[in-house]
Amino acid sequence: MPNISPIYNITSHSGHPTFTLTSQSIPHLNLRLRTTSDIPSVTAILNNKANSQFDKSISTATPEELASIAERWTTVTKPLTYFNFLIFHNEFKEPLGIAGLGWIGPVHSNDDKDDHSENEPQGRAGAAGIILQPFAGGKGYGYEVLRMVFDYGLRELGLVEIRVGSYSGNVAMRGLMEGKFGFRPRDAGVNGEVDEFGNNLLWIVRREVWLGVNRNSK
Repeated sequence: MPNISPIYNITSHSGHPTFTLTSQSIPHLNLRLRTTSDIPSVTAILNNKANSQFDKSISTATPEELASIAERWTTVTKPLTYFNFLIFHNEFKEPLGIAGLGWIGPVHSNDDKDDHSENEPQGRAGAAGIILQPFAGGKGYGYEVLRMVFDYGLRELGLVEIRVGSYSGNVAMRGLMEGKFGFRPRDAGVNGEVDEFGNNLLWIVRREVWLGVNRNSK
């Protein structure tokens, strides 16, 4: 039986430039794989200070560094080290924002510890994030987009877990992760301090839990 998502429909395959996830809950809400032709759109979103105030890796970057990030984010690596989308809705002419997995890599059984010696990887994990343009807020898009990203990463890519980091002052993200999803946070940095990305909270979405709740629709 195919591993069919109850959250989105897939258009084409992940190596195709028009690869798209379409929401089953919100009509005309799509996540499209980014290509090099999208670099200007991605750069514009990253340059909007309202979109980056809680992400130190973006908010402290120079315009040249943001252009480099935009170029990197519009490519697909093999094996995957990130997988990002532009968010679209037919109601708007421009992209609503960016979402996806900004990092994909090995996860170890004792990642909470400092000593990783002789600790073999226990699969691959991802770090999810979303940047939603101010004009697209308050419509439920953020929650639905994260659902799609979580489900694609855990179901299709086979990641064992997805991590979401945030600063405790990011009320919108906390509302999504704690209020809508019901996940409890843990410290992102050491002793609750802010990490290198400006996060002091971390939520972990584990594959077996997510797929147990979001079973196949067919």
